[in-house]
Amino acid sequence: MRILYVATDYPERGMPTTGFPNYLYRVSLALVQMGHEPVILSPGRRDGSRSEQGIRFWTVKTEYTDYRSQALCYTVNALRKSYILNRKVSEIIKKQPVDIIQFTSLEGSALFYRGSVPAVLRLSSYAKTYFSTFQTFSPAKVKAMSFIERWSARRCNVVFAPCSITAQAFGRDCRRKVHVIETPFVNDVQEYDNTYVEEYLKDKKYVLFFGSLYAEKGILIIADILEKFLRENEGYYFVFVGDVCDIDGDSSANILKRKAGNMAHRIIIWSALPHKQLYPIIRDADFVVLPSLMDNLPNACIEAMYFQKVVVGTEGASFEQLITHGKDGFLCEIGNSEDLYEKMKMAVSLTSEYRVQMGIQAGKRIDKLKPEVAVKKLLRLYEYMVENSK
Repeated sequence: MRILYVATDYPERGMPTTGFPNYLYRVSLALVQMGHEPVILSPGRRDGSRSEQGIRFWTVKTEYTDYRSQALCYTVNALRKSYILNRKVSEIIKKQPVDIIQFTSLEGSALFYRGSVPAVLRLSSYAKTYFSTFQTFSPAKVKAMSFIERWSARRCNVVFAPCSITAQAFGRDCRRKVHVIETPFVNDVQEYDNTYVEEYLKDKKYVLFFGSLYAEKGILIIADILEKFLRENEGYYFVFVGDVCDIDGDSSANILKRKAGNMAHRIIIWSALPHKQLYPIIRDADFVVLPSLMDNLPNACIEAMYFQKVVVGTEGASFEQLITHGKDGFLCEIGNSEDLYEKMKMAVSLTSEYRVQMGIQAGKRIDKLKPEVAVKKLLRLYEYMVENSK
């Protein structure tokens, strides 16, 4: 089966570092191993094509226009990108038969699709729920994002999401069934780079947060208890790995350092790292804290559990789909810094034996996301759509 994936972003050198490219890369690798032909179309700095690891890539040159209004900027650029991508979709289909097309909900990639090949939409997020605090984007932009995401679903035969919360919210607003197919996981790193661990974290006990440092990921919730946690747990450092973002006009890194007060020397902040450098940091962490206000079965949680780490996540933000409280991790209330602190205390107080047992259970949960399980579910959906289109 030849599957065309229409993406809004993909690293040119095949080094995915964020959620959606990670997903696309892992699914494509799994499909190649199963004897299928994934083709990825994404915007790029120039038109071109290449093949890597059995995956065919097409890039189409797109331009970005900046406006003062967040909503106008997003809308204009999303429409332009979707139009250019779908024009290229038509060209690709003429050159080689395609069995099915999968669009991402991001930036309304399916808006201008008018082809006869069956199309499926994967909800990478749903702006209405994901950015509902309006701390990262303005209400007007969130409204525009949500509208474009819903409208793009009209161009697709089937819609699915990684988690039930996103599926229910989107399905309710669109008045259609949204399937749930969890994100597959495969460790794509052949050799780890231990530089950061050996140079900066050797012999240090640390709590880890990794992912973009913006409000919806719970950065302000961590900031509220950061000084208290470090003061009362003298043996710990707190490590943050991810792109620094602005929150209400102030850098998230500055907010964390300021909130840490006299304990600021025990927090470490690094920009996003490639997996070969990030994974050793996850592997050696004491436990992982991911207090998102809303999420979509996040890769960060999946990766941490793969390395058998105890994760403190939020209940009602899709972490409960991965974590059973007290068995393979801990769940705290969304937006409640004191409850987060209590769950962190529970993680600190674990005996080494119980920590190992929780880690083993976490790993078993991620075994259910192996390609031979998760990607097969996706393939069954593809096959059903192809058969019914005939």
